[in-house]
Amino acid sequence: MPSLEFICPNCNKKDKITLMGESQGIFEKKCVDCRTVSELKIENNALIDIKSKIKKRNEIAKKVPADYKKYDFEKDKEIKQKDHFWVKVVTFLILTASVMGLVTGGSLYFAPEQFSDSEDIKIFLIVQNGTSYVDNAKILVDNQEINQTYSGNGTYHIFLKPGKYNIKVSAEKHKSSTMNVYIPPQDSEISLVDYSSGLEGINSFRFELEMGEGNVNLDENTYLKMLNWCPTLIILFSLIGVWGAWITYTLQSYKNAQIGAFFSIMAMGFLIIGPVLGIAALVLLPKIKKNFTGHFKK
Repeated sequence: MPSLEFICPNCNKKDKITLMGESQGIFEKKCVDCRTVSELKIENNALIDIKSKIKKRNEIAKKVPADYKKYDFEKDKEIKQKDHFWVKVVTFLILTASVMGLVTGGSLYFAPEQFSDSEDIKIFLIVQNGTSYVDNAKILVDNQEINQTYSGNGTYHIFLKPGKYNIKVSAEKHKSSTMNVYIPPQDSEISLVDYSSGLEGINSFRFELEMGEGNVNLDENTYLKMLNWCPTLIILFSLIGVWGAWITYTLQSYKNAQIGAFFSIMAMGFLIIGPVLGIAALVLLPKIKKNFTGHFKK
C-alpha cells in the first residue's frame, strides 16, 4: 500500500494519501487544517494532478436561479418614504393636540379674576327656603351691594362680567348663604329652553336659605371647581402627549405611542379641536405599527 505525499492547494500544508490496492484513478482527500477537499489524479502509483473542489462549488453558488425575483430598490425606497410620511402625520396630530392642551391648561391656570373688557352677563339667582321662595333677599357680590331686579318666584336678576365672584344672599329670619362662583365668558343672550330661568351653574345659581341665624357656605359651581384642579391635569396630560409624539416620531414603542395619543385626547385642547386630532392619531396609529422597533411580527 504505497503512500503519496502532496501539498494542499488551499493552505499549502503537506499531506499524504495511502492507496488501498489501487494504482490509478481520481481520489479525494480532505485537508485536516483548512478542510479543503482536494481531487488527486493518480496513474501508475504516481500523482499526476491535484486541484481543489472549492472553486467549483463557489462557482455553482454564484449562479442565480433564472426564476429568482430581483430586489426592487426603487419600490422599497418608495414604501419607506410612504411609511415615513404617515409617521410624520401621526406625530403631527399627537403633538398638535398636546400643544393645544398646554395652551388651554395655561389659559385656565392664568384666567383673570374678571374679564373687564367683556359685556355684562344677565345672572339669575333663585332664592328659596325649604317650603317657599324668598321675596325679600339682599344680595352682596364681593361684599358690596349690587343693583338687583326681582321678577317673582324667588328669581333675582343682576348683571356681572365673566369672572370669579363671591355671592352672599341674606334675608330676614334666615341664615345667610355664600357661594363662590365662576361665570365663564358667554353670549349675553345665552339660553337653553326657557331664557327666564337661565342655565344652571353658568348664568343661573340657586340659593337655599335655612331658618335661623349665621352663615352657610354652599358648594362652588362646576366651572370654579374646574379652574381649581383641571389646569394642572390638562397640563400633565398634554406633557404625556408631547412625550408620546416623540415616541411616535422615533418609532420606539407602539404601546407608548398609543398612550401618548390617548392622553392628547384627554388634554382637551381648545375644548373640541384637540380631542378630534388625538382621535385621528389613535385611528391612524395601526397604519404604522410594523415600523416600531418595539413591535414584533408573529
